[in-house]
Amino acid sequence: MTAKDICEQLTSALRDRQLMRFHRRFEDGWVKGYVVGIGPVFVMLAEVSDHLRFNGFGCYRLPDIKNLQPAPYPEFVESALEKTGQVQPETPAVALNSIDDIMATAGALFPIVTVHEETGGPGVCHIGAFVSLEGGVVWMRDIGPDAVWDTQPTARRLDDLTRIDFGGAYEAALALVGGPAPEPIEARPPLRLVADNG
Repeated sequence: MTAKDICEQLTSALRDRQLMRFHRRFEDGWVKGYVVGIGPVFVMLAEVSDHLRFNGFGCYRLPDIKNLQPAPYPEFVESALEKTGQVQPETPAVALNSIDDIMATAGALFPIVTVHEETGGPGVCHIGAFVSLEGGVVWMRDIGPDAVWDTQPTARRLDDLTRIDFGGAYEAALALVGGPAPEPIEARPPLRLVADNG
């Protein structure tokens, strides 16, 4: 399937509100959901989990998508969503023009975002609050699985980000337990990139 074929199929799915699924080169499982936005490099889905629940939004790089196809048994999935009271969340005003725009707009709309750096290894991701963009990096205040915020922000190269998630159940739980991110410190520490930690 060519890049043009993928874009055309995603555009059709967006227009017809068709439940889709695809694989990515970084993971074996299916990604499933409704296409809610398409940009030059990223597509945004309203994600549907294997437990038949809406689970926030994910932005995926188009070149990483493979095996794109309509999800099987869409009538069953939609009926189950309806009968369990699941309503597709309103599509957030996240700009998909570039990775910079995605981070800036999603970071302004959601208290916590998840960024994936899967070129460094499958499953590599970081969760936290957006702080700022500068010089091709995004600054984030990370929050751990114990819902404790890091004391200092961390910078990550935008070009290394392969996927961005927000509005999901896990992000919401961390925000609820951890509370708002601490106020930015006045004196910014030296640039600390995740790639330099190993």
